[in-house]
Amino acid sequence: MGQCDAAWAIVLGKYMILLLFLVTGSLNLAPARVKDHIDRMAGFGVPLPAFAFWFGIGMEFTGCALILAGWHAQVGVWLLIAFTVIAGSIFHRFWLVDDPMRRQMLRIAALNNIAVIGGLLLLLQFVK
Repeated sequence: MGQCDAAWAIVLGKYMILLLFLVTGSLNLAPARVKDHIDRMAGFGVPLPAFAFWFGIGMEFTGCALILAGWHAQVGVWLLIAFTVIAGSIFHRFWLVDDPMRRQMLRIAALNNIAVIGGLLLLLQFVK
């Protein structure tokens, strides 16, 4: 496979990663989800949970917008990496869960976040 042949995979991969953030971010804007996230963040001891939630949503959508616009796209990728690390650290604390099935689900979610971060790090090589 030549360099030219991989171009479609880079473009498709970029849009698939962005789709993840745009869909989950949009779903999290439902009023019940907003309340649930803020309440869970408060329960985890996150300072200023409402501010932290909205700041995270802002990071997520700003990162996507920068990448889609091709304007400071690398900053957009770093915003999505930071968002993924922070959100995962808050919501996927599998090591604190006693129930084996819930612990396993959270562990898989944390591993998925690691894979997404890996994809974002690769994307850094292809955005300007």
